[in-house]
Amino acid sequence: MQFDTYKIQSTALKKCVQYILFNYSNDHTTNRLITSYANNNICLGIIKDNVLSEGVNQEKLMKAKPGIHSYISGMYLAPHRFRATGAIDEICIDFTPLGYYQFFRNPLKTYILEENIIAEAWGKEAVFTFEQVFDEAGVQQRGAMIEEFLLKKLLSTEHVFLQQCLYEMHSAQGKTTLQALSKNLKCSEKKIIRTFCATLDITPKDYMKIMRFRNALTLLKNKAYSLTEVAYELEYYDQSHFIKDIKFFTGLTPKKLYYSLHNIHDDVLVSIQ
Repeated sequence: MQFDTYKIQSTALKKCVQYILFNYSNDHTTNRLITSYANNNICLGIIKDNVLSEGVNQEKLMKAKPGIHSYISGMYLAPHRFRATGAIDEICIDFTPLGYYQFFRNPLKTYILEENIIAEAWGKEAVFTFEQVFDEAGVQQRGAMIEEFLLKKLLSTEHVFLQQCLYEMHSAQGKTTLQALSKNLKCSEKKIIRTFCATLDITPKDYMKIMRFRNALTLLKNKAYSLTEVAYELEYYDQSHFIKDIKFFTGLTPKKLYYSLHNIHDDVLVSIQ
């Protein structure tokens, strides 16, 4: 199983697309379990000759099916496990929360396992475009083709209040409270909760928990901090609270997570078995 990423070049797209990830294998004996962790992004997965489906033990798995198929992976808390078997060619376009709504009008859910997402959103020509992308062997050439296509599909966002909420949260690096957000935005806490649940299918509190978890992953990835220093840097009450949070999001202790992380070009962090 191999991974590569394409970094967005367009200034307009950088605001709504974080990166494009390519997962591929020509080995028909491939059998790997890939674990991804909670993140503040939304993934559009596009697969050639496979479709993503529900497996046993809450695993997602690929099933052979001719053609171009797609799915949406939204916000989630528990780790998500993907069973990669056989030859695979998958493109993952990772949008920011607001970026998703600059390409799609459908409300976000944790998973949208539909086969015609790109055709419904962008028309039949989108399927033809991605057939051409899959015919291109080079990752960077593929990325440039996708970027050119996405630039033509940009929509104006209609979620101004969500944008304000996210700005406040990210300015504070997630180190804020619902009460403080309500005060800064001069609105009720219920309005913030309703907005997040309706647009991102997650509560604002859980969104901020994910932010702090991702910051912890970044510090662990860099391997420049001890576990105690990571807990202190992220303002956990104590190290036991930090350990509890890591176990909640990954099912692993911080030490086991530290040694299991697979870093893909500083863009993606997963565990692979």
